[in-house]
Amino acid sequence: MRRRYPPLPLVAACLALAFSACTGSDETPPGTEPAASNGAQVTIPAPVTVPPVGAAAEDGAINLSALGGRSLASPFTLVVDNEGAESAKLFLDGAYVTTEEGSPPRFEITAPPGEHEASVRVSVEDSEVRVDLQFTISGAADVATTSTSGPVLAPAPSGGPAAATPTTSPASAGSGGRSLSVDTADEIRSALASARPGDVITVVDGEYEFKPRLVASASGTPEAPIILQGTRAAVIRTKNASGDYGLHVTGDHWRIEGLTVAHATKGIVLDGSVGTVIDGVEVFDIGDEGVHFRTCSSDGVLRNSFVHDTGRNSAQYGEGVYVGSANSNWSKYQCADPIEGQLQGDNTERVLIEGNLFQDITAEGADLKEGTDSGTLRGNVFRRVGGSGMNSADSAVDVKGNNWVIEDNTVEDAGAPWLNDGVATPSEFTDGYQTHQVYDGYGNHNVFRRNRVVGPIPGYGVGLYPLLANTVGCDNTAPEAALGLVGANGKAGSCQP
Repeated sequence: MRRRYPPLPLVAACLALAFSACTGSDETPPGTEPAASNGAQVTIPAPVTVPPVGAAAEDGAINLSALGGRSLASPFTLVVDNEGAESAKLFLDGAYVTTEEGSPPRFEITAPPGEHEASVRVSVEDSEVRVDLQFTISGAADVATTSTSGPVLAPAPSGGPAAATPTTSPASAGSGGRSLSVDTADEIRSALASARPGDVITVVDGEYEFKPRLVASASGTPEAPIILQGTRAAVIRTKNASGDYGLHVTGDHWRIEGLTVAHATKGIVLDGSVGTVIDGVEVFDIGDEGVHFRTCSSDGVLRNSFVHDTGRNSAQYGEGVYVGSANSNWSKYQCADPIEGQLQGDNTERVLIEGNLFQDITAEGADLKEGTDSGTLRGNVFRRVGGSGMNSADSAVDVKGNNWVIEDNTVEDAGAPWLNDGVATPSEFTDGYQTHQVYDGYGNHNVFRRNRVVGPIPGYGVGLYPLLANTVGCDNTAPEAALGLVGANGKAGSCQP
């Protein structure tokens, strides 16, 4: 039985009373012994122990008042020991975890080693008290942060990867900013519009429909990016796949983590957004492309994400991820990258795309346009992509830029039919990976290594159009490619050891 200690003003009175009279306990109190002479009970008042501020809870848990600055092992139980606490919300490292009720509220916390920030919002009658503090986990943890209500991140739909814990660290990224929890479309829009460097904006689970589109126009900094996060059950959407952009990022240094963008003309579009990271999201039911880095959105990252069911309106424009712009659109998106110094075209440079699953994509899984440079496409899976044959969409990856590194990717189920307005249509898939020179000076110096094509395809594992100075390592594999591992200018080519 957990004992409840009396309020401080009653301590002196309690000292003069029997233990049970003060505490209401039905346990045999300490100091109660049978009398030696006649067997009568003689009650000796036991000292009443009042826990000092910062003491551990009696059952080995940690009181909230004791957590600040403490180093402890994971997992542990946190007890909200504020007097009169009825319920409490827990935010850990900027992310909303759960709400617990009780007298007192309790949280079961598992966290990885290192420093962490906790924010607990305690409801006492009609008011809310906020407690912000830091603590350190000294030992190893088995899983990511959890609570009595279960993991923070929800699983992906059947057929997709589990929602991954974002690779970035909200605790360090959000340093110096505010923690905001939003649960209406208006609150989300307002939070993005007024965001400051270091802010952490957590979208509560639910569907949020936007018209006009949701825009992230504020800018963070490399040291204090703005974090927009939620679980896969936090869905940002428009009315349908013909509505508008799902999320339009025009500010610099954002972290888009964990949530879902769906039912939109384009999924997530970045225009002039430098240093933005998209991590662990799901994007689906998209009219055109899933994710687009455009207008010098350089040094961006797309990782650990599930992009599927694109091209619902225009199969020829249904790429999974699209970097840069076609030269026919350079007049609208022309910009200069300060590092590369190139003035012509859409110079979206040094984009990293890694660890994603692209599935049921009508155009290329990854379309890396002319004008782009020095990007990396690594460790992705392309499943049932590039099958429409429309607008030259006949491969999983099409590299038209320069100096891209394409490594450790896998193409699967390439010959499966694709759905054209719900009708199964034969695949037009040809090569696993391709390069093209569609603009003078581009489509060159790209490197392919350790990529795989699983299953039969009618063309090459890697088709180079033309060869130029592109390199295909012999560690790439496509054993069931009808024309062989490497094609150069439409003829059999050779790999490089």
